[in-house]
Amino acid sequence: MAESRSIFQFKQFQLAHGNPGLKISTEACLFGAWISPGNAQYGLDIGTGCGLLAHMLCQKSPILRIEALEIIPEVAELAEQNAEKGPFKEQIKVIQGDIKSWTTNHPYDLILCNPPFFTKHLAASDSSKQAAIHADYLSPEDLAFAIQQHLTDTGQFAVLYPPYEMGIFLQALEKRGLFANQIADIISKPGAKVLRQMLLGSRQKMEVSTEQIHIRDEMGNYHLDFQELLKPYYLIFP
Repeated sequence: MAESRSIFQFKQFQLAHGNPGLKISTEACLFGAWISPGNAQYGLDIGTGCGLLAHMLCQKSPILRIEALEIIPEVAELAEQNAEKGPFKEQIKVIQGDIKSWTTNHPYDLILCNPPFFTKHLAASDSSKQAAIHADYLSPEDLAFAIQQHLTDTGQFAVLYPPYEMGIFLQALEKRGLFANQIADIISKPGAKVLRQMLLGSRQKMEVSTEQIHIRDEMGNYHLDFQELLKPYYLIFP
């Protein structure tokens, strides 16, 4: 059964999400809050979905212009509707297309991706959900190649994966002359296993900095680190 569409209300924008595509996840919101756009001017959001990362990064940086690429026509249409109705419509351009065959006339100094990752998983019953979660649409190797092709010499890229798939992605980066610079583990609560890993990388090799970010504390409340990151976005954090 396809997921029903609903509205996710943030402090400065709202997004329709689900049916078509996946619903907004806590990890994806944390990922968008964690990324720093710095002085980037031209961004590429690969597999934008409903446009979450593009909106979160544009809220952080008024100089950032993002091309939000989405392979599924219905989901691209949803992302475009969200952008048109939101406060960052001058910063976000939604494009329907496949990064594996897509061409552009300029590189990007910031590339974002919350990619599909299930490599050994039963097919989803909903086609848009299957495309969003299955790595055969965009493998870690495909993503590394796309970043190599489209990143400026001094640009950065940010990617979110589960630990196993992140390991595959790290191997793919080495073959492309790309390097991890920062890795943050997302953990649901103290003592739990790593749920996702957030990676910030570039063409520059350096010592990798690592950190852990817990979503909730021992009491089941949102962790202070999580609250600090999401405070600019979540209504529940004043």
